Amino acid sequence: MPYSRTSFLFGLVAAAAASASSAQMPSIAGLGGLGGIPNISGIGMGNAAGVLGYCAKNNLLGGGSANATSVLDGLMKKPGVAGSKGLAAGQAGTILSGKSSFSLGSVSDPIKSQACSMVLKQAGKFL
Repeated sequence: MPYSRTSFLFGLVAAAAASASSAQMPSIAGLGGLGGIPNISGIGMGNAAGVLGYCAKNNLLGGGSANATSVLDGLMKKPGVAGSKGLAAGQAGTILSGKSSFSLGSVSDPIKSQACSMVLKQAGKFL
């Protein structure tokens, strides 16, 4: 049965949409495309320190946990980090970035690990 022009166009649009959706998923640059995780580049020092503590405590960094401990120690020496609301939120597994927040408890371990690695990389820029 031949396709009508409308069916053909609908198929093209559906294929393009599927392609765009799958193309967004790997866009880990800020994790913005993964389940609503905020862009990591907007994270504050206190929250980064808290998230790193959460990640280390939950073994989400693999071989990077020693580096995370070093970065965490450096961040904790920065003024205003120790008593910040961002630190407490991060220790509970919540990433705060600008007006966005995201709970690491709401995603699978592979995504948690990716987020932790990205927070570690961003946190290193604060030192």
